[in-house]
Amino acid sequence: MVKLFSWLAGFVVVLILFVGVGVKLLTSADVSNAQQEAAAAIAKGTALVVSGNIEQINRTLDKMVQDPEVLTAVVTGNSVALNTTSRMLEKYLPGVKKVSLFLPEIGELDISPTQIGFADLDMVRETLTTQQFPSVQGEKNDRHLAITRKITLNGKTIGVILAAFPYEFLNKIVLASANQGVSVGLMQGPVLLASTGGAMAVDESNGQGVNVPGTGWVIQYQKLEQDIDIDFSVVACILLPVFFALLACFSGFRYMSNLLSGDLQNLMKAFKDLMTHSLQGGNYPFKLNEMSALFSNLMQFKRVLDHGDTAERPQKPQADDFTLNVSDDDFDLDMF
Repeated sequence: MVKLFSWLAGFVVVLILFVGVGVKLLTSADVSNAQQEAAAAIAKGTALVVSGNIEQINRTLDKMVQDPEVLTAVVTGNSVALNTTSRMLEKYLPGVKKVSLFLPEIGELDISPTQIGFADLDMVRETLTTQQFPSVQGEKNDRHLAITRKITLNGKTIGVILAAFPYEFLNKIVLASANQGVSVGLMQGPVLLASTGGAMAVDESNGQGVNVPGTGWVIQYQKLEQDIDIDFSVVACILLPVFFALLACFSGFRYMSNLLSGDLQNLMKAFKDLMTHSLQGGNYPFKLNEMSALFSNLMQFKRVLDHGDTAERPQKPQADDFTLNVSDDDFDLDMF
């Protein structure tokens, strides 16, 4: 019986562990998918926030290029009027570093530390033919966000407005989307402008990207590889059923062992009384039906044996058992 219950307990434990580990693996896959979807949602939300800020600046610049004072300054082409109008426009753009107005014939460029650089000049020239996306340009302390807009009159391009902003607000937007286990980065081509959640690889194959509407930027995101941590709640959910299963098997073993031991004692007592012709009627309680059936079979077998010993045997006939009674009437001589 010990071996039987040992095999049973082992089978139950293996089954519980198999089910528990299987459920853990299935839920881990679901959790991983949920985390990936959460990372994508964070990236999309960040892209919308960045796009919203850029769109707000674009709307302001679109109004500026239609302002009569701006059109007048560009049409006259007077450098003093252009500089004066530029300083006036800076008041309507909070946080702007510099606003500049350019004519189609771009002259000498002011490259002082607080002014625009050669990359900005190339951007202005390209804007004369094709509208450009916002771009972060410059080096170190001169790095800034440049946004340009055409100035048109009667369908003809007569100039370009350039607004330079500190680009740190982009980093603040990305940092605001910080989430444990997810890395989010704002990419301008191969250049990482801002990131959060760990070091972001510039190789786009390492993550997935979401385009930022109205810009040439991409929000790249990926789920960070985390160290394997032991989830004690999951371990407890697996080990507790194992413990209770073992406890149930042990309790069942003890219970069955006690029942079988008691029935065997009663059976041996009944068998002894049966052989010594001192049966005590029905004073042999059995807990197991199988033991009661066995006792009944022993009783029947004993009765058969007893009946065979006491049954009368057939006797052979003896001479004295036959008496011949003959009278004179049985012999009638007249018949002869």
